[in-house]
Amino acid sequence: MGDNITRRSLLIGLAATALPAVTPIKIRTSEESPQLQSNPIINKVSDLFIPTEPGAIQLKGFLGDRVLKNQRERLLNRNEEEMLRCFQNRPGEERWIGQHVGKWLHAATLAWVYSKDEALRAKLDRVVTALIATQKEDGYLGTYTDDAHWGMLEDQQWDVWVHKYDLIGLITYHIYTGELTSLEAARKIGDLLVRTFGRSSQFGGNLDLNAISAQSGLASGSVLEPIVLLHRATGDETYLDFARYIVEHWEKDNGPRLVSSLTGKKGVNLTANGKAYEMLSCLVGLCELYRTTGELRYLYPAVNAWRDIAANQILITGSGSSREYWTEPRRYYSESEFNVGETCVTVSWIQLSQQLLRLTGESVYADELEKSYYNHLPAAQAPDGTAWAYFTALAGKKPYSTKQNCCSSSGPRGWSILPSIAIMAENDGVVVNFFTSGIATLKVYGETVTVKQETSYPINGRIAITVTVPRPMKFSLRVRVPSWSKIDGLKTRPGDYWRLRQTWSRTQTVILDFELPIRVLKGEGNNGGKIALARGPQVLAVDEFYNSHLSSPTLVTLANNEPRLRVSGEYRDQDGLPVYETEGIITQDSELHKVGDRVTFRLVGFSSAGAQNKEFAVWLKQAG
Repeated sequence: MGDNITRRSLLIGLAATALPAVTPIKIRTSEESPQLQSNPIINKVSDLFIPTEPGAIQLKGFLGDRVLKNQRERLLNRNEEEMLRCFQNRPGEERWIGQHVGKWLHAATLAWVYSKDEALRAKLDRVVTALIATQKEDGYLGTYTDDAHWGMLEDQQWDVWVHKYDLIGLITYHIYTGELTSLEAARKIGDLLVRTFGRSSQFGGNLDLNAISAQSGLASGSVLEPIVLLHRATGDETYLDFARYIVEHWEKDNGPRLVSSLTGKKGVNLTANGKAYEMLSCLVGLCELYRTTGELRYLYPAVNAWRDIAANQILITGSGSSREYWTEPRRYYSESEFNVGETCVTVSWIQLSQQLLRLTGESVYADELEKSYYNHLPAAQAPDGTAWAYFTALAGKKPYSTKQNCCSSSGPRGWSILPSIAIMAENDGVVVNFFTSGIATLKVYGETVTVKQETSYPINGRIAITVTVPRPMKFSLRVRVPSWSKIDGLKTRPGDYWRLRQTWSRTQTVILDFELPIRVLKGEGNNGGKIALARGPQVLAVDEFYNSHLSSPTLVTLANNEPRLRVSGEYRDQDGLPVYETEGIITQDSELHKVGDRVTFRLVGFSSAGAQNKEFAVWLKQAG
């Protein structure tokens, strides 16, 4: 396939502690406060796949349980004082500490819309009220002292980054509550950023957005995304002009040069300083800018970067990075000593993939999303939803922690995004991306259509999709066929969408039965000479907890190249999913076994492996 971009053929080849009482926000309408009037714009590019409103879908099964635990055990219980004291008593303990409240507002708002939990809404209102109360008269909402705003010293270069997350949180809250005071606070931030870093400045000259930034300009440059969102929410062309200027300024000598580097197909590890999380955040902003302007020059870098990352950086579990940076192509570091799979990278990879899925309608993005949601994102989250791992290796122990850090604040955002992309709409019907029991209500040609799924996926591949319409309607049901699967009797190839276009009447059910093949994956790069096992969307691991008869989970491998798995009658994992048994051989002498001994051993999904603080391993030595 050539590299010319078309809309649908774009990428086929590729913790509750109460604060002192504060006065709740008064919800102000545009009639009461016309100066706060939001004036949303119409994008130049419409999404081919349209996200579902979080409140219009409910998920069950493995994914639904994790989404609910994220809301109940993490977001609802998040310590408010810990998030806010860095604003109330400046400076904060860490130079980037102000990011946490914005991330929480983003995730918690989406979770509230999804769950309709009154306690979570009350907490949202308290946090927004307390945060806005700390905003300076000029719009500053960072955590530095007055003499250190927008400083260039190493410990002062995260000021714009913090304001980025303020904006994301406040704008998301405004969008879903209709509350205008948060939009006013966001506008004050936007105006301050324009005055300080825009094309002209009241301060006698622009401050340099690249210079006042960590990570070669990537950290501050990632404010692009919420600046575009602010333009979209207000209709103010000033913010769009500033967004364009940010991208132009990236190309300066001291900038990350994202557009020129990635348009020229330079590897992400050779672009800027290769910092994965911040780079992905900038690419998400480019997608939003493309959606608003329709200018392909903003989309090309994001597409090329995604291609490179998918081909050369992403682990079999759906995350990437080592020590927070992209690596040499296809190195695939997997051990804990390399600090692999930063949770911030996992979530921002999800964000970029869902942006491109929306824009292009290509199933390759949904395949990568499924990989992350069934493997690396839940692996980083404790199965009870209370804690997160900063890094999540494919061997060793899971370093879960309830401590506030960038990753424990990012992880919940990933789960809060999922409901809107599990089932989506398109201009001619409904799109099923994820297979999980649940029900969604969507608008098709202006009418309300209900889509219900019944399945025990990923235990088996049988999916019953029931469509209910108010009157006879002709439209398409589009269902993703995972790249690793197929459905007998259908001509649709794996890695594409099966499309059924018909006239729907009342309630009709379509039953599909996907194959869930057992796949032996051969390691590359740092995993050369090793193998891993996957079943359907799940990557499996040998967990010490289920294999007390082994000296170590790393000392066993498959007895043959076409293994058979049987469900253990003795165990279920922490999510209630099956534990599998198969035949293996010992690869190294130990106190319990000799090389070549045949044993039965058990495998569990990487998503819950190590949940009981035991050793686990995904990659195993090859026999012989």
